[in-house]
Amino acid sequence: MKQNLRKHEILGLVYQFLGATCIGIGIYWSMWAAVRTLHYRSLTLVNGSEWLLFPLLFGLGGILWSLGGVELKEAEPGYGVKR
Repeated sequence: MKQNLRKHEILGLVYQFLGATCIGIGIYWSMWAAVRTLHYRSLTLVNGSEWLLFPLLFGLGGILWSLGGVELKEAEPGYGVKR
């Protein structure tokens, strides 16, 4: 059976999926951090260790997304086609 995707293309798609997932979780977390004070009706803000989630999720998501884009950019269209 002939395979259309090469190994680095599959890795690129996985990287982009994981990057988008991390960015989505980061957006969810930042929205929850903003609305949490209204939900609990208190003035508690984001604690010290919770501040690490913002750069971790958005930074890791951005890095994975860009790595996936680089892996997919290297793929040549129509490779392996004999004419």
